[in-house]
This record gives sequence, structure tokens and C-alpha cells, in this order.
Amino acid sequence: MRFNRLFLSIWSIAIILTPLTRAFAADVYFNDFNEPLGIRFSEWRCRYTNSANAARTIQSDSASRAVTNVDSPNKKQRFLGEFGGPLIVTAPPYDPRHFVRIDEAVTLTLNHLIPHSLITLSFDLYVLKSWDGNNAYYGPDRWSLNVGGGSALIDTTFSNNLKTGQYDLSLQNYPLTNSRPQTGALALNSLGYTFYGDSIYHFRFTFPHTSDSLVLNFSSSLFEGKGLNDESWGLDNVRVAAN
Repeated sequence: MRFNRLFLSIWSIAIILTPLTRAFAADVYFNDFNEPLGIRFSEWRCRYTNSANAARTIQSDSASRAVTNVDSPNKKQRFLGEFGGPLIVTAPPYDPRHFVRIDEAVTLTLNHLIPHSLITLSFDLYVLKSWDGNNAYYGPDRWSLNVGGGSALIDTTFSNNLKTGQYDLSLQNYPLTNSRPQTGALALNSLGYTFYGDSIYHFRFTFPHTSDSLVLNFSSSLFEGKGLNDESWGLDNVRVAAN
């Protein structure tokens, strides 16, 4: 009988605590970016910097860019993007001496958060077109995420390039160093991009955080500089929850 009473007491506590625990995991932000096409999202900012090229025909530069939503070519998804940098290398020769590196940061800022000690972030990353992973000629093509400029939650390379020639061996470091292109993707070629296709990755991170403001930097570092028709990326279903 003593055991039964203890069991019932523990069970009663579990019933009481379960809804309370769920209540503490509260969404503070969610966006699937399905608002009217072309709308601006004020909580997001985007800035890029491009390097000079080795041939000295292009100088370094930086600028801000508008953040809006776009439709995938097959109209199945509307998402935040496309990102990756403007068209800078506009004509041949297309080689490493004439290519530039474009570093672009897309920043989400949330203010007036509820008191908390943990943040859980989840989102879909769309890797679009001819990402070259670890390729030494056309890359590397990197993607990262950090909190407020601190240490990275992820910093890796992605590839949609399935070629295996001398200059086209384009392995990626996600999920493991020198994985095959598109390894770990949730979906492949589901968005309608025809130039090397597309990959969708789903990520979820939980990390300590106590400030009433949160800054998340989603960043790419892409080599070549041939614009969004060559390499780009996007975000979808971004969810931020506080415990």
C-alpha cells in the first residue's frame, strides 16, 4: 500500500508538471515568410562584403541589401531570400584570379524577450544551385550561424556539385568532413532549381541565453562572385522558443 501511494503521488506530480513544462517552452518568434511576395521584414538585416580579386580588376566593397521573400521556381515554397551576394564577376575569364569572395550576413534581431535561460532555434536552410563545398578551385563555399557574434553554432561547407573531376571534386563538411555532396539533406531537388538543383537541411539548436535581446547571424562565404543565378541560399520556418 505504501508503494501504491508513492506511485500515485509521483504520477499526480507528473500530471501537474507536464503542462507547466510545456508552458515554459514558449515561442517568441516564428515566420514561414508566406506573407505577400516582396514584403520587407523589419526584424531582418542583410549586409555583404566582397574581396578584391587577385587580378586587381575588382576592388573590395560592402553594402546593405533588402531582405524580402521569394517563391521557388516551382512555386511550392515561399521563403526568405535569396542570399549569397550580388553579381560582381560579370564576364570571363572565370578563374580564381578573377573570382571574388563574398561574405554575407543575414541578421535576425529580437527584443523584449520574456525572462529565460535557454533558447531553442529551429529552421530550414535552402542550399541553392552550384555550391562547391570544399573545392579548391571554385570554393570553398561555407555557411555558418552564430549568436550575437559569438562562437558558431554551425560553421561548415555545403555542396550541390556531384561532379568528380580534378577541378570539380566538391565534397562538403556537413555532417562530417569530406561527406558526399547533399549528405544529410531533408529533401533534394524539391524546389525546381535546374542549375545544380537544391538541397533543404533542417537544423535545431538549444543554447544558454538570458538577455532580453537576441541577435542571430546567418552567414555565407561564397567564392566566385557570379551572383544569385550561380550560388544562393534561403531560410524558411524560422522558430525561436524560450524556456
